[in-house]
Amino acid sequence: MSVHNYAALFGAACVACLAPGQAAHGQTSAERAQVSLDDAFARTLGQTPVLKATEAAREAADASVRQADRGPNPSIDFLLENALGTGLYQGIDRTEATLTFNQQLEWGGDREARTQLAVRQGERIRAGGDVARQDLLHDVEIAYIRAQRAQADVLAAQERLALALEVAATVARRVEAARDPLLAASRSNTLVAEAEIAVENARLTDLAARDNLALFWSGAREFQVDMSTFDRMSGLEIGGATLAPEIAVSRAAQQEAEARIAVERAKSTLDPSVSAGLRYFRDGSEAAFVVGFSIPLGINDTNSAAVARAAAESSRARLETEILERNLERQAASARSQMNIAAREIAAIDARLIPAAQEAVERARAGYNQGGFSYLDVLDAQRVLSAARLQRNAALDSHHRAQAALKRLLGGYADGAAQ
Repeated sequence: MSVHNYAALFGAACVACLAPGQAAHGQTSAERAQVSLDDAFARTLGQTPVLKATEAAREAADASVRQADRGPNPSIDFLLENALGTGLYQGIDRTEATLTFNQQLEWGGDREARTQLAVRQGERIRAGGDVARQDLLHDVEIAYIRAQRAQADVLAAQERLALALEVAATVARRVEAARDPLLAASRSNTLVAEAEIAVENARLTDLAARDNLALFWSGAREFQVDMSTFDRMSGLEIGGATLAPEIAVSRAAQQEAEARIAVERAKSTLDPSVSAGLRYFRDGSEAAFVVGFSIPLGINDTNSAAVARAAAESSRARLETEILERNLERQAASARSQMNIAAREIAAIDARLIPAAQEAVERARAGYNQGGFSYLDVLDAQRVLSAARLQRNAALDSHHRAQAALKRLLGGYADGAAQ
């Protein structure tokens, strides 16, 4: 390939590097609207059925509380006696008709215990809804980080291609001047082809990442993410939230189990029923009041086993909360450790690796032009620089993922905004 061909190829590649994804969609990254993480959260919350399902569960819990606060319904009994018999009781002349009103009395605090149990169940359901919401927003942020990483890799691949084309043009000039063998041109051509494939793969990954992110709000991928937050490491500030939503669910379940003990104990109290009514005697057309009282006998079933079962369930819920707290503490410590490791790696890459790699490329190219280095030295220096840029992207990705995991563990998605 001639020097002029390489110059034309280099110019075309530079134009392509400024417009990633244009061939696939006819729209440059500068033309695509930018979507921030807060925008992604807002769009997701506006479209997801998760919030609607959570709200429906809350309404059901509120209805359960209202239902639990209702006492037992009274009943009316009607009894007709001494009718349509034999002898003196033929026909209905000697019938007796009784109408009574019956009501069960809840003496053991059943209603209060039942209502309190429904309230605790509602608290658990609400806490579970918060878990679902925070899980959703955490998934959105992870998808957003993937899109940022993919876009950063596109830029790194384009820089690699631009550098490869510069080297190829230099090698072509030296080959034409018979200062390098034809093998040098073949090797530089291979380097350009590898860089072109890397750019195409990076663009496809970028498209897939934006597609995946847009699925959260059923939108199109014609947008770009905010890269300023990807290239910046910041401390995690959650506004005082230090409690994982799972802990709130577990504690609510523990309180629910304790409320169930009260319900079972209330059931152990024998609730009587009272009745009052009027009896009519057809023979003589007389009437009289009737009053009744009944109470079950706690002989066979005192509900003691149910109370013991509820107490055991309460103990289990308390122990599960302790186990969960310890597990989450370990996960939070692991996330903090991953953040620190990634931060140190990024600092080392920025301070030593990339500056050294850039200097090596410049020296290799200068030495190659002066005949002091071979083209292999230039290719090796270029590969090191490209690998360093990709390594930096990977470290940033690891840092942001660990930060998102810690944010999720600390309940940092409660307000639905990026920190």
